[in-house]
Amino acid sequence: MPSALCQRRYTFFMAWWGKKKGAGKPPRTVSASTLDTVTSRVDVGSLAPPVADYVAMAAALQLTLAGELAAASREAWSSEDADDLIVSSGMAMDRYREFREILADYVEDVSHALAEPREKISRHFERFASPRWYEDVATAYVVTGFARDFWHLLATGLPPAMTTKIHDIIADRGDEEMMARVLERLLAVDTRYTSRLSLWCRRLVGDTMLLCRDAIAAGQSQAPETEVRLEPVFTDVVAHHTRRLDRLGLIA
Repeated sequence: MPSALCQRRYTFFMAWWGKKKGAGKPPRTVSASTLDTVTSRVDVGSLAPPVADYVAMAAALQLTLAGELAAASREAWSSEDADDLIVSSGMAMDRYREFREILADYVEDVSHALAEPREKISRHFERFASPRWYEDVATAYVVTGFARDFWHLLATGLPPAMTTKIHDIIADRGDEEMMARVLERLLAVDTRYTSRLSLWCRRLVGDTMLLCRDAIAAGQSQAPETEVRLEPVFTDVVAHHTRRLDRLGLIA
């Protein structure tokens, strides 16, 4: 629970926040044209797994994000934060359902196909676990943006029609903006949260990169040349991640 002083600051700030709303800020998401530039420079698509494997991992991630955001909404300090988080959770669940529908066209037993990816994703999120709800929100924000950028590129190695469908599913639907608003409101209450969340987000980068690597085709993930091919890709994805944090006033 927050301290009494922090609660008073938060209550005061929430009354003021509606007048601010981040007017004039640039969008936080990375444009498709920027991502396409990365794709043309490095053929990430050639590392893509079979469609069923890709979709199962993507579905497992969205299901986990939905659960994390729903849990954070129950601990949030204001109804506005709780609302933004539960809506974001719903968007992740919508993506999960859409991926699950695709997966059903490729496998006989969807639950069985999801079991191993869910275990992999769960292991990553165990390392991300925090007793503080706002750090869980920061985790969801970082993982959502980072994975969206990388998996957008990886999907270019799938059949064209499937690539288009997946790009539509993983596209930002406003959930990234809502998570950012929650964090902005928190950071405006007390500057001490800035250094705490900056440190937390820096800690997440390495594990999030490992999470993304789990989506690569099994035969490619350990190949020596894969590291060479991925290095410039992750450099670009981390740069996009850094810009997202910069807009929140966090130091990557």
